[in-house]
Amino acid sequence: MPETFQMDRVDRIADILYGVAVAQGLIEYGPLGRRVGVLPHYLGPQLEKVSVRAAGLSEPIWSALVVGKDTRRPHEGFYGLARRMREEYKDLTDDVLWEQERERCYAAAR
Repeated sequence: MPETFQMDRVDRIADILYGVAVAQGLIEYGPLGRRVGVLPHYLGPQLEKVSVRAAGLSEPIWSALVVGKDTRRPHEGFYGLARRMREEYKDLTDDVLWEQERERCYAAAR
């Protein structure tokens, strides 16, 4: 019997976000959700799993690359998660935190 390769949503999201980082871009919640079969407002738990796993592997918090259509910024949950995961972000403004983590993503994908 031939082997079947299966990829779960967390793997798929991480793969997509790595590709976004290679392009040094951003992706909106809507298009990301459509690509993995999740409504955009239900992506939070999946993005948290991606981020926690990545940080455990000394990778960047890939969810820094996911933004709202109107704001072009991550939703509030990203900032709280990043501050919980990286002590050095505790006292940074949201803008500086997001810029540093985006750059960390882009550098890791180079």
